[in-house]
Amino acid sequence: MHRILVLTAAALLVAAGCGGESSEEAATVPPAHPPEFWSQPPHTEEQRQEVAAGARQIDVCALLPRDVLADLGKVRKVTTDLYSCTAEVERDGADVVIAYWSPTLLDEVTGATKQIGDVSARVVPDRETGPAKACGITSRFPAGAALYFGVTANDPCALAEQLTPGMLDRWRAGPVQGTSPDTVRTVLLGADPCAVRTRLSGTTDIGEPRLTACRFRYRDENVTVGYEYRIPDYLATQGTEVRIDGHPVRRSVSVYDNTIPILTAQVGPALPPGRTAHGPRVPVVEVTSASDGVAGEVMAQVLALFPER
Repeated sequence: MHRILVLTAAALLVAAGCGGESSEEAATVPPAHPPEFWSQPPHTEEQRQEVAAGARQIDVCALLPRDVLADLGKVRKVTTDLYSCTAEVERDGADVVIAYWSPTLLDEVTGATKQIGDVSARVVPDRETGPAKACGITSRFPAGAALYFGVTANDPCALAEQLTPGMLDRWRAGPVQGTSPDTVRTVLLGADPCAVRTRLSGTTDIGEPRLTACRFRYRDENVTVGYEYRIPDYLATQGTEVRIDGHPVRRSVSVYDNTIPILTAQVGPALPPGRTAHGPRVPVVEVTSASDGVAGEVMAQVLALFPER
């Protein structure tokens, strides 16, 4: 299953866009954590949340900057999504390298692993015999943050293994959001999807921290809050429009249970054209719960976190 998930990510390369503020301004901002932070295992929920927050502050595009990509060949384009980047590089005239990289949070890396310093890494080619066409490396820091790096090329595993140590070193250096000129700043970039819990009384934890979603118990219901970039045309046709505190919100239902409401709202302008791999994207927040009452209350508080829309 791990092989299928890893190679699906590398093959699909689902990317949208990031970006905006000056990389020179970002360069003056110190990293959120020193390099040794990523070598310290968390022992409490608060520490795990701090790891998640630290991972959100890493500019993922800066982990494989354009000057490094240019060493491989002609850089065709670099596009981004919320916490992921995709690059296309023309190498030797015939070979096109497609690279995709994204941070995540993992309890462990399963299967056969190798060590890159204190980082555990698993290399997964797209086939067990014969030359691979795609290869994925999942590298986990002792703190629990991890980096997935997928490569499609004539020599994908060798190339991925060549580039990964430098990417891990850059992660430890802590490039803040906006360091890379390919990163588009949006209201969601670096934002904590669990921040809404500070505006609600009596929430309790459910599950492990995630970078783009938060699950918690509130008013005897399980609630999920998610942040992502989405195709605007799809958002416009999703369910029906309702108003929450005067703001337009799309209401739909779960495909698994049509009694479960899903509320989705745009919280910022569309990302600039050409910065996303598969058409335009807009930043959205989404709330799922068992009832409209709880989902609506939570969505109202989430929207209050983004007053300028």
